[in-house]
Amino acid sequence: MPARLSPVRSRKLCDLVIQQIQEKISLGIFAPGAKIPTEPTLMAQLGVGRSTVREAIRVLVSAGLLEVRQGDGTYVLSGASGQEPLEYRLRRATAVEIREVRRIIEVETARLAAANRTEADLETMRDCLARKKAAVAAGDTHGYVAADIAFHSAVAAASGNSLLADLYRSFCMVFQDFLDHLIADVGVNRYQDHIHNGLLDAITRQDAPEAARFAMEGLDHFTSDIKALEE
Repeated sequence: MPARLSPVRSRKLCDLVIQQIQEKISLGIFAPGAKIPTEPTLMAQLGVGRSTVREAIRVLVSAGLLEVRQGDGTYVLSGASGQEPLEYRLRRATAVEIREVRRIIEVETARLAAANRTEADLETMRDCLARKKAAVAAGDTHGYVAADIAFHSAVAAASGNSLLADLYRSFCMVFQDFLDHLIADVGVNRYQDHIHNGLLDAITRQDAPEAARFAMEGLDHFTSDIKALEE
């Protein structure tokens, strides 16, 4: 795989520069101890200005991934590939990676929620679904996505596993941007209401296998939306 980076086109230029450099570090293209391209080279390859490149380098130096050697250049620190902050790693995840991680997390989370949910958990989930319905009626795409994520976060919280709930919330903080773009391009998948209502009903009845089934069905429809976006 070539070390050349792709041009960046976004309002969040610095974040995307950071993501691209981190990806090269994670994949070993920018190996520990190696010197990364010079500022002019990064500017040309990424299509950004000097200030954006310098800010990205500053952030990565603060994160312990890079080291600036005055008069020499910028180098990848030894062991840097394992130090990438989780938020940045999630932000550069592909649609396929997101889909696979959701499958792993959400199916098991649904099973645990069915076993461990409380009445307060159920009330939170009902409130989230009511907010989703209201957002659809108001044509509020962002509100719809926020309520959808809140519902799944409530399911994770109902699992009774605080580490799992924290991991899912971290995942969703990044996932919201992806869903906003997906819904804007593909539209609301109305069948998800049936799936979420079924999931809530199964969790309410503490039917773990049925909860897992609805979680899997929801992911299958998510996959269909992704394919529609890619076509």
